[in-house]
Amino acid sequence: MKCPFCSQEITDGSTVCPICGKDLNGAEVSASADAVQTDTVTEETAGDPAQTAADTASQLPETPKKGKKWVIPAAAAAVVVIAAGAFAVSNRKDPKDVVIDAFKSITEQGQTNPTEEIFGVSELTERLNTSSSEMSLELTLDDASDPSISQLASGSIGFNVLNDVENKKMLMLGDLGYAGMDMVTFQFYLDDVQMAAAIPELSSKVFTLNYAEDLEGQLAASPYAGSMLEEGGMDLAALGSYFEKCHEMASSGEQLFNLKELWERYKEGSQAIDDLKAAMTVEKTEKKDYTIDGAVESCQGYQVVITKDALLQFVKTSKDFFLNDETLKSDFIEYMNLVNELQGAMSSTVGMDLTQSSEDMQEQTWQQAEDALNEIITQLETSMGDVSMNVYVRKDGKMAGFDYETTTSTEGGNVKLYGDVSFGGGYNMLANVNGNLNVEGADGRALVMTLSKTGSYEAGKNLSSTVEGTLGDGIDDFKFVFNDSYSVEDGAFDMSLDFLSADVSQVKLVTAGYVENLVKGQSMDINFDSIRLESDAVLGTDGYVEFTGQYTAGPLEQTIEIPEGESFDILASTEEEYNEVLTEITGNVFSLMMNFYQ
Repeated sequence: MKCPFCSQEITDGSTVCPICGKDLNGAEVSASADAVQTDTVTEETAGDPAQTAADTASQLPETPKKGKKWVIPAAAAAVVVIAAGAFAVSNRKDPKDVVIDAFKSITEQGQTNPTEEIFGVSELTERLNTSSSEMSLELTLDDASDPSISQLASGSIGFNVLNDVENKKMLMLGDLGYAGMDMVTFQFYLDDVQMAAAIPELSSKVFTLNYAEDLEGQLAASPYAGSMLEEGGMDLAALGSYFEKCHEMASSGEQLFNLKELWERYKEGSQAIDDLKAAMTVEKTEKKDYTIDGAVESCQGYQVVITKDALLQFVKTSKDFFLNDETLKSDFIEYMNLVNELQGAMSSTVGMDLTQSSEDMQEQTWQQAEDALNEIITQLETSMGDVSMNVYVRKDGKMAGFDYETTTSTEGGNVKLYGDVSFGGGYNMLANVNGNLNVEGADGRALVMTLSKTGSYEAGKNLSSTVEGTLGDGIDDFKFVFNDSYSVEDGAFDMSLDFLSADVSQVKLVTAGYVENLVKGQSMDINFDSIRLESDAVLGTDGYVEFTGQYTAGPLEQTIEIPEGESFDILASTEEEYNEVLTEITGNVFSLMMNFYQ
């Protein structure tokens, strides 16, 4: 049979509808949906959301009396109104959830990120860290206000890193140049067996060390380097063991103190955040107007209070989690094992006490950390107050802004902290933001910190932003201003960062250039037409230093080979061979210095 109130199928003979809960005794039950009695309002149904919606439906225009073709549409409209009313009430979110979701919206995943859309920065960074790649940076002195510096114009410094992940090889190159010539170049090669270093302009030798094959034995048999280290108090066995363990860790890809994984463990395994949410009290308050994307929007307000006790419990629970995290303890012990290995090799030269084990040091360090944190918590218990906020939420559930206030007790009296933050819309939540923090002492004077960002992005065309921050009491404020712009069409960019005191520039950095050969997430070349540092305070009146440069990053296109030259095994070589190399290097250094006087 069908319930006469909600028209749902129910068990024959039912005295109470299991769907809507209405008493069916005495009600006229029918197997037809047309028997639904929506025109009866009693004290029992008054205030029911569905019935309220039904009352609204009853006020719809009367259907024509001729024929029945309008009866079904009118009934359908009534049902839709009833359902909509019930749905709206049943899905009304808890104010606490509204506030939490509004805060989450600030950093919500999936927002437009111009640097990712244009350059694919995250993917490029990942490729450089995990795939075969190469990266280079070169800077050349172009001009300077100081004549003694400008004499070095055309002097350059370069750095290049080649990483062959598949073959486990790496080559780092550095060079110092002048007048378009390489004066000194440095090469450092590393694979899973050996390392090698060369400075061709100073020596014809390539200095090598095999650290994968019986390093301890090599040290013990070393005719000169090993004996020199031993005479200096070095424990060669401990030193060999240290390098072997470092090599094992590097080969296995083991990473100590992975902060990202620690944060994930904290979110999943600690109750601190959930307890703080539960302790929040949230109530609706008055609306407030915000300008979002150029239009004024009235945003619903929510008064939020987080008590002092809840905040203290949050700190205590977080402290307990981190101090009891077994992975963090294990990483610390393994790190201290390495440190102890190195200290053991050097103990006689530096006089270190190595009586403590890594486990003992971990326990002692953790106890010291706990004592320090408990001391901070004790101070917070006597100084901290409740935190009150007014949070304003847009119609789409995103954050419009919030203001906050709390007090803290100090020896000089109570200090009041208050401020507000607003979000002005744009390509993402952080595109246009204004915020401030006021620290007001008992004397009424306030230290004010402000931060504002305005940004615009037109996909496929341009990106620009300005960030300003101040710190001060309104008299001698410190300030920084950062501006940047980028044209997608031709890759042109310019940036400036200015630090000011009392509105007078102290240090200013200005760059301009263009990006070319851009393959999103894979490679790019950044050409700096100018990198100009200006500072009256540091470089004198109208002082400046100007550079040009280039940065490149992308897939590995070269074959990595060990540096060319005669091998010089730093452990197997004799004292006589060391003296010959030293003589060669001294003569070449003198020759290089003479080039600057020609």
